[in-house]
Amino acid sequence: MDYSDFEDLHVEVADGIGHFQVTRPERLNALRTQTFWEIVELGRRLQNDPDVRVVVCTHTGRGFSSGADIVDRDPTAPEVRPEATPTDALGISAMGLAMPRIDKPTIASINGVCAGAGFALASSFDLRYLGPNARFITVFARRALGPDSGLTYTLPRLVGHAKALELLYTSREVLAEEAATIGLGNALVEDPDARAFEVARELVAGPPLSLMWSKREIQHSWGATLQQQIEFEWTAQAIIRTSEDAWEGRRSFAEKRPPVFVGR
Repeated sequence: MDYSDFEDLHVEVADGIGHFQVTRPERLNALRTQTFWEIVELGRRLQNDPDVRVVVCTHTGRGFSSGADIVDRDPTAPEVRPEATPTDALGISAMGLAMPRIDKPTIASINGVCAGAGFALASSFDLRYLGPNARFITVFARRALGPDSGLTYTLPRLVGHAKALELLYTSREVLAEEAATIGLGNALVEDPDARAFEVARELVAGPPLSLMWSKREIQHSWGATLQQQIEFEWTAQAIIRTSEDAWEGRRSFAEKRPPVFVGR
């Protein structure tokens, strides 16, 4: 899969890990219109890349992303996008679907400011590891704007209904320790990049179908009753248990050796 045509993203694929960064550190990795659309396109490619089992996002400079680049964006200019897709009706907020639509684990390393649309992007990853300099600001109320890019969907699922509204109403800054405590991060560590890649390497060696269905089932649960969820789980289990990987899991256990999973 070719990733060389992106202007605002740097992408590398090695050893089963698709690693990307927004490359605008001089703007605290603020997202201009082009960046939004590149992230949408990147999500499609990572999903379809057979060499990628896990996705990792890190950042350079002092910001994971300071949000939409208001200075750089001209609201009267036509939006430039890689190609027309069904998500175009969502505008640049379609970025909020880029990571959730990848049927593979996604991990973000955050050790700087994470605001507005950058906050929404970070919240869309499956796992987030925070460094001591991580800080989160919803920021929309400060600009008299409404939240977008899926933040009102992901945020209450991470921190709860009341806390999500508090953060949106006040746009107050949430520093690393509090962020980890309330659920914005999976862990607060000294080197979040190292932790993100450590976890990614562990997941690359895991069973891809099991991980894929774990993600799908959690996402399905957000709009399902208990009975509907159990039915969905049972349907998934019927698919997974006949896979080559399921047989390998049983064989490796019986033979007392590490399993080798191939994703079939």
